[in-house]
Amino acid sequence: MKRSSTRRAALVGAALSLALAVPRTAEAVGDPDLDWATLETAHFRVHHPTTLTPLAERVARLSELIHARLTVALDNRPRGKTEVVITDDVDSANGSATALPFNTVRLYATAPGDLSPLGDYDDWLYDLIVHEHTHILHLDNISGLPALINTILGKSFAPNQVQPRWIIEGLATVYESRESSAGRMRSALFDMFMRADVLDDNIARLDQMSSVALRWPQGNIWYLYGSRFLGWISDVYGPNTMTAVAADYGNNVLPWGINRSMRRATGRTYEELYDGFKDHLRRKYAAQVRAIEARGIREGVRLTRHGRNVHYPRFVPRNARATDADELVYYRDDYNVREGIYRARLTKRRDGFEAESKLVVRTRGMSTSSFSPAGDHFFQSNSPFKIVYRRDDLYRVENGKTAPRGDEAARHRLTVGLRAGAPDVSPDGRRVTFTVNTKGTTFLQIADLDPEGHVQNRRDLVPSARFEQAYTPRFSPNGRSIAYSAWTKGGYRDIRIVDASTGAFENITRDRALDANPVWSSDGKTLYFSSDRSGVPNIYAYDVASRGLKQVTNVRMGALQPAVSPDDRTLVYVGYTSKGFDLYAMPLDPARFLDAPPPPADRPDPPPEPERIPMRKLPYRALSTLAPRNYAVSFGPGNYSQNALTLSTFGADVAGFHEFSAEMIADFAAPAPRVSLDYSYRRLPVDLGVRFFHAVSPRFQGYRLSGVDVPYDERGVGLSSSLTYRIPGEFTDQTLSLSYSLTNFRAEVAGQTPGLDPYAPRTRLPFGGMIGTVRASYGFSNVEGSLDAAGSIRGYSARFAVEYAGPATGSDFTLQTAEASAVGYIPMPWRGLHTLALRVAGGIAAGTYPRDGFFFVGGYDLDNVSLVDSVTTGIYDGSFVLRGYAPGSASGRAYLLQNVEYRFPIAKPDWGLSTLPFYLRRLDGNVFVDYGGAFDKLSRDDVSFLSNGALIDAPKLHTSIGAELWLGLSIGYYVHTQLRLGYAYGLSAKAIPGGQAYFVASSAF
Repeated sequence: MKRSSTRRAALVGAALSLALAVPRTAEAVGDPDLDWATLETAHFRVHHPTTLTPLAERVARLSELIHARLTVALDNRPRGKTEVVITDDVDSANGSATALPFNTVRLYATAPGDLSPLGDYDDWLYDLIVHEHTHILHLDNISGLPALINTILGKSFAPNQVQPRWIIEGLATVYESRESSAGRMRSALFDMFMRADVLDDNIARLDQMSSVALRWPQGNIWYLYGSRFLGWISDVYGPNTMTAVAADYGNNVLPWGINRSMRRATGRTYEELYDGFKDHLRRKYAAQVRAIEARGIREGVRLTRHGRNVHYPRFVPRNARATDADELVYYRDDYNVREGIYRARLTKRRDGFEAESKLVVRTRGMSTSSFSPAGDHFFQSNSPFKIVYRRDDLYRVENGKTAPRGDEAARHRLTVGLRAGAPDVSPDGRRVTFTVNTKGTTFLQIADLDPEGHVQNRRDLVPSARFEQAYTPRFSPNGRSIAYSAWTKGGYRDIRIVDASTGAFENITRDRALDANPVWSSDGKTLYFSSDRSGVPNIYAYDVASRGLKQVTNVRMGALQPAVSPDDRTLVYVGYTSKGFDLYAMPLDPARFLDAPPPPADRPDPPPEPERIPMRKLPYRALSTLAPRNYAVSFGPGNYSQNALTLSTFGADVAGFHEFSAEMIADFAAPAPRVSLDYSYRRLPVDLGVRFFHAVSPRFQGYRLSGVDVPYDERGVGLSSSLTYRIPGEFTDQTLSLSYSLTNFRAEVAGQTPGLDPYAPRTRLPFGGMIGTVRASYGFSNVEGSLDAAGSIRGYSARFAVEYAGPATGSDFTLQTAEASAVGYIPMPWRGLHTLALRVAGGIAAGTYPRDGFFFVGGYDLDNVSLVDSVTTGIYDGSFVLRGYAPGSASGRAYLLQNVEYRFPIAKPDWGLSTLPFYLRRLDGNVFVDYGGAFDKLSRDDVSFLSNGALIDAPKLHTSIGAELWLGLSIGYYVHTQLRLGYAYGLSAKAIPGGQAYFVASSAF
């Protein structure tokens, strides 16, 4: 491996570095073919592709309306204008906001999906802007000494941004509901999440809320618990309580003292208040469950125990299965097995049903399923388009074939970049209906299918007004009608029945309940769907002829996404526990149906449509946000002494076209400061990077006088450029890169060297000259992760790189190098998510470049890289090491290194110290064997081999064995790191005597 220098971070200001660090990478610019423009209002600049101009105009009007309301509610008026970026690059709903280095909001145009926790909204853009602008007014609440620091160094310190995410996201979620007639505080789905935790005695602890917990529902904990806890505090102590807390915390220069600010506002800490909040939850849901039970429970038997994400069950038609037994397909993603569509045979037992499933089709993202009369399987998956996009498209797998590995020979992509989802094939197999998303609106479409299953003659079936949404269409058994769920203005989510020929439709519901996922009975006389009209999601039955509505299930938690067996005798639905979603089954008995309760009537009026306001239309100017807004200053060790001053800055325009960073390290004992400048441009099909550096480094070898090595300084000035081209696949990623660097280095030797004879002849002069290199590399990966395993769990990756220097590249020296590596992960067949991780890497260098030792192999550098430095800088020890040997103990113009690791999870404590910024997420174990070395020439005798069962080490290749305990930690709420406590024992004479014990920060390969 090549040796890389690692600068030790300064301890001064480390507390700020832990949690205040702004991401040092601009957001991807997306499609380079898009033109961008800006709309400027009194308090905002809205940047957008010109294709989204109508959305951007509405965002500008909404932002000013919301700003006028929230600045009063949150008692803060930011200085300067907030930069807003709206894009439509992804098929998911989201947004983000930050106060550093300037107030920035990013919005996605796509509205929430079918079963999104964000799905209860009355106006998607309004609710989204309320949420994100609450962040701006909250995080930008800065006063006192923090404001003085920002005056000196630029905006680099926002105390309110240095606290647990449940406070930040919880407050924004409170206001998204206060300022609208919807929001997650009113969401029956979110209420179901909380009710399940309470009834299962699984209420999240404050420490779990304050970090990134592994327990379900992971990141949604911040929004779920944060909003309800802060909302309860505001109900008890007054609506302005959190405004006072934000003002107090924004005045603190030392982060993490969140309980002090709450005590000043209420007289109690968060810990004391949380006990009262939990009592409130228990009383609330106990009363709710008593009311449910009083009507008579109608619950199914649990079929699966996957948890986390299980959705969209559908019975497999007789023509698509090999036996008469009922079979189901459904989407599953529990973060351990492969995401995709699974198939299960439904077996009736004395006490109900059971189902065992296997993967039949991999997908990227949630998917419904449909079958043609020929038994072909139709589904959707999120796939790459034009390199920069990932879009939902339709796929088909022929009957009898499976594509568990994403085999393109088995799966046929029917659309490319269409943003299509939820396909359903007509009973005669001639048509397919689906939804299409674009610019914040989703349309219901229909298309013809040719005999090969290709989509033709695509057209809108029901025209959607701007921002309306269509979800999960289903053909009736006779193919004449389509039922689907539609969101329309005012927050209505209703079931519609559409004439498949004319597009004429009628609403069978029209209320503020969320009605979703309609499915037909086999005779087409009944339409089943889910609704939260009682405050709890349940399954309902609509009689098409009589227009009567009955309640089929009456569950404690929730029942969603129904599936009805072909004989109309069995209902399968998606249920919920505190571990996530699973499938449930129950007999369909109309005699046990209940009268449907009325829809909710307690919602306030939706917010008004914003008025027209003055706005300037301008071309997008990257320079307006590119200039650096803050500067970082730190002290710490340098290359020459323990006293070095580091000054750094960073800039990126808000649309992500340009990015630069600059750093100067002034080591007070060095002849000159070290300077580096980096620039990236992302407005091309490839990413372009340019770097300039000037450095003076101490050298202790390379200059010999009278047979003695004499230290000297080496000055280097260099310029490099790189091109990177990424090729995303549905389940793979590939990267091609090409770079050129030109470096001039020369020795600076003092005139006198004390203690040496000045008249002795020089036996060796320091090296100097120009080295110009061209480097090309290729990388491939299909590695899959796992939430519960110790690192990656399956797949492989490979990398290959070559480098050349010679007269053609402007070099005074010649150099040829080649490096290659391969990594593989093999899941063990036994239970427990154990993994065998393998890596092999090697390289070789040749040419006249005079450095002694081009590659270095060895163990962890415990003397020069401290644990604290690694955590605060994010510069970790490498994973590819020869443990048990001194760092760099082997060097040469070639290297070979192999690592074999057996990894296994031990425990997931998910434990911290209440609201303090320390959290232990997980413990994992690792037993390893390392084998390798670096050398100039390797003979056959140098290769280790097994003889009579004993491992014999070669002079140039070495072996070590050992074991490690991995600690997954969160520090400062936002820094996530892995620490390794280990022991390695080298088996050759070159090893560290007695072995090497270490405690380092290092990521797993």
